[in-house]
Amino acid sequence: MKWIIAFLSVALIGSNLFWLAIVVDQGVTSAYRDQQIHELDETRKQLMAALPELAGHLGKEEVVSIVSRHTELDAYEKSGCTWAGWVALKFHERGTLQAAMPVWDYGGNPCLESF
Repeated sequence: MKWIIAFLSVALIGSNLFWLAIVVDQGVTSAYRDQQIHELDETRKQLMAALPELAGHLGKEEVVSIVSRHTELDAYEKSGCTWAGWVALKFHERGTLQAAMPVWDYGGNPCLESF
């Protein structure tokens, strides 16, 4: 009888340690995932902010052509923006790039205001 109680006690403690290890592992994994998402979002913001300056001397057709080369989707105009793949391009009246925004932008995207 003593051996059964000892065995069950050890099994319970072992099981609890196993579940604790799984919970800690999930916490660490979630922290790494959240950090990666944060870094990708900051990279997106930096690149989208830099694109108008980088393409300042290029015309609308050239910018759309360059962006379209990197997607299989056709470019189209909607709501005052040119959509090329997963990127919305907003141009000034003079044809230079004003802003570039991804389709999943969480706010402040003038191309998504009409949706």
